[in-house]
Amino acid sequence: NHHLYNTVKEFAEEMNYTVSGFEKRFKKIFGISPYKWMKEQKAKLIYQEVCFGKYNFKQIADRYKFASTSTFNDFYKLTFGETPGMTRRKTEQRRA
Repeated sequence: NHHLYNTVKEFAEEMNYTVSGFEKRFKKIFGISPYKWMKEQKAKLIYQEVCFGKYNFKQIADRYKFASTSTFNDFYKLTFGETPGMTRRKTEQRRA
């Protein structure tokens, strides 16, 4: 259910922790900060949407609460080293 929370603060509150208490406990258990983990999980879901989803990039950007399609594209390129369009074309070529 991690995708239900947009911030570490929301996640911590849902677990009845302060942010600092949640961060310490989370890092102790998972070996990574909750912010970084949430960002990685979000990136995985976005990658799946780009590869296999039926949504256009504007819809994906809106769905994951990016301020704009441009911000979404920047995040995607920084995370995956290519644009979402490149990823989608490669996926479509592999499936053809």
